[in-house]
Amino acid sequence: MIPIVKQLSPRPSPEPVNLEKLVVPQNIGKIPKVNYAYDPVPNVPSYLHASPMIFPNRHIKSNDAIRLNAVPLYPHEARLPYRSSFGVPHGARAWEANFHTSVKLLGLLAADKSAADVEVDRGITIAKLARKELRPGIENGIMLATAYMFPGANQRRIELIAASMIYYFIFDDSREPPSSTASDLKRYMDGVVRAVEEEDRISGNGGTEMLNTLRAAFRCVHPEKDFQSISHYQSFRNLNIGAAFVIAAAKFSIGSNANASDPRFARYLSFIGDHLGLINDIHSYDKELRAFECGDTSDMINVVAVIKRLMSLPSHDAAKIASYTYLLQVEAWIMEELEYLAVYEHLTDEEWLFLEACFLSAAGNTFFCMVSARYGGEAARIDLGMQPNINGHAAKTDPELQRQVHGYAAKTNPELQPQVNGCAAKIDSDWQPHINGHAAKTIPEPQHDIAGHDKN
Repeated sequence: MIPIVKQLSPRPSPEPVNLEKLVVPQNIGKIPKVNYAYDPVPNVPSYLHASPMIFPNRHIKSNDAIRLNAVPLYPHEARLPYRSSFGVPHGARAWEANFHTSVKLLGLLAADKSAADVEVDRGITIAKLARKELRPGIENGIMLATAYMFPGANQRRIELIAASMIYYFIFDDSREPPSSTASDLKRYMDGVVRAVEEEDRISGNGGTEMLNTLRAAFRCVHPEKDFQSISHYQSFRNLNIGAAFVIAAAKFSIGSNANASDPRFARYLSFIGDHLGLINDIHSYDKELRAFECGDTSDMINVVAVIKRLMSLPSHDAAKIASYTYLLQVEAWIMEELEYLAVYEHLTDEEWLFLEACFLSAAGNTFFCMVSARYGGEAARIDLGMQPNINGHAAKTDPELQRQVHGYAAKTNPELQPQVNGCAAKIDSDWQPHINGHAAKTIPEPQHDIAGHDKN
């Protein structure tokens, strides 16, 4: 039973973030620069202590994909507001390849003529949405998700997953992608499909599953008005969040042949899907609440809102704490299910490695939601004076990334020439700069989740 929190006691000020503790010394400079640290549940009661839990080491074979391609992260030691008991998320060493692929595809989407005709929400077209993502600060946005959710991917595979993730995100409001038959965008995505198929011939079969779930994503999942239980909402959210796509991409990232449809894994993978949705909902709640109260959206499709209504909780803070409590329970169920599989089933090393990849995707989604500017905005920015050498390598490449963003976009679309402070306000009056990290009211920002569909 989730405790009802009726009154919140003042919490002591948190200790300052120490990013020097985020990675071991030899891995300094091997992850993206951490600029934000958003705490979606700052008033957690002291009795809710998330004891770190790690994936059980049940496989004999070394997890070479993680060993060679990933960097272990220690957010608790760095005193980051990492709201999960899943210890040691990872970051991809090939994060720069992920960034450059994401920027390239966003540029193609911004310039594609057919994308300019597909409307996703209240006058916002796919091309406009892509241009919006290309604004300054892009390195703190959606492209971080791939770097943390699929850390076992080598450079080639992370590029392909990055392209799929951008496509998934941009088109999750649309029933189908642009219909142009001969364009740079179409040729690029055809090349992605061929490359994914080639990777499957080298190792595993997750690429085919990733492409199939990507195509299925264009069949929108529409929410009902009221959910009668948390499990009812979770059933909807598991489809809406794109859990099948994330699981397939996790499998592809490590080149696995494991059967994701094996009934032995059904309960575990269902919990992983629940976790993806809970994390995104808890981190996006305040942002969605502001949009709802401003009239930018007519519904609050979020587990925090569902729990608040079902339990008649007195405040939004109480509902967020109850939701976080439920998240910790789901994490406990995930660990229990892993113990069950270890005791009662005879899994191969490859199956254990697949389950671990899914576990790391859930942990990585949590880390992404915390360090992205997407949910906390400028209020969550880490004081620049607190940035130690951990970000040294990334800091060198950030200006280069910005040049790529605007240089590539300018070549593909003259409308994207940066104006004052990087905002093209003169060219497109609808493209308003963010104020404190939140879009101006003239463009209501769709309630996207990087892992899945728009919830509206």
